Amino acid sequence: MLNVAINGKFLADRMQGIVRYARELVCALDEVLDARDYVEIVVPPEAQDIPAFTNIRVVRYGRRSGIAWEQLDFAQYLLRHPRLTALNLCNVAPLFSRPGITAVHDVMYRACPEFYTSARNRLSRAWHCIQYAFVARREKAILTVSEYSKEQIERYYPYAHGKVSVVPNAWQHVRTYVAADDWRDRFAQLEPGNYLFSIATLARNKNVRWIYEVAERNPRLSFAIAGMRYESDDIGCPPNVHLLGFVSDADACALIHNCRAFLFPSLYEGFGLPPLEALALGAPVVCADATSLPEVMGPCAHYVDPNSYNVDLEALLAEPVAPAQEALSRYSWEGSANLLYDDLKSCGREERR
Repeated sequence: MLNVAINGKFLADRMQGIVRYARELVCALDEVLDARDYVEIVVPPEAQDIPAFTNIRVVRYGRRSGIAWEQLDFAQYLLRHPRLTALNLCNVAPLFSRPGITAVHDVMYRACPEFYTSARNRLSRAWHCIQYAFVARREKAILTVSEYSKEQIERYYPYAHGKVSVVPNAWQHVRTYVAADDWRDRFAQLEPGNYLFSIATLARNKNVRWIYEVAERNPRLSFAIAGMRYESDDIGCPPNVHLLGFVSDADACALIHNCRAFLFPSLYEGFGLPPLEALALGAPVVCADATSLPEVMGPCAHYVDPNSYNVDLEALLAEPVAPAQEALSRYSWEGSANLLYDDLKSCGREERR
């Protein structure tokens, strides 16, 4: 029997990779729980769009928001309910609470300090490195999303050996996406089947520079990048790269469906969910042969060196790859929920000894 309190801060955060992971995994866990299990998800007051759980009880608690809610209100809740084991799914655990279970998606802040140059980014890196060390030493168990990420955690934090288990991302949520029929009205500059598409952020590991450099070397090809902000370093955006800004899920789905290929030249990933989602939506994928990506994508992607810009994309895309199903069949939210459930039960048995 489980007695678990899930850290529900992610239900008040904007959608991104780790929030997607937490949301989909908790929904799938709800389906595999036994009637004897007691599982709560504790959420801050501003949390919205909470899934309609069948077996997981929703508890609104506290007055704060953001990090303050997680570190103070959620920690206070755990201290008031000593029988509950905390489950944190988004890299961070409350510092002032009992040992629990925490998911560390990657240790990029520790492994790649060169990615963080601004004062704000250096502060974020310091906080996450404190968390990595704290979680590795204190938590009863650590979850991560790939064998690569597990190796990295154990490499940088040897005292995590024996604690880390892999509970990977999955892709079945894309089945709920509905592509916008009128996407051409907003993106008339893009001809179906004749543009290469990417979703990028400001983070240096996403390596938008690679797309800019390759676009300059392939002026007859068209490129499109969706996302709120773009990293350009000191280079200008080539004329054959279209910056689309923020796009809705429906437009993103349509853009992936209709692209020549999905580009993901990332320098560092703990898992790499976007190319797996693109594969599930039917797009050929070009991604970096770096970190976790070959593990996740296997023989189903076209690989590039993320530090080399001399790439003939047409020739690369003409090369055969394995069917998408070979990668997709290895990942499911149901399978990951069962792995998580086994870990929770194992920790429960250890606690009762």
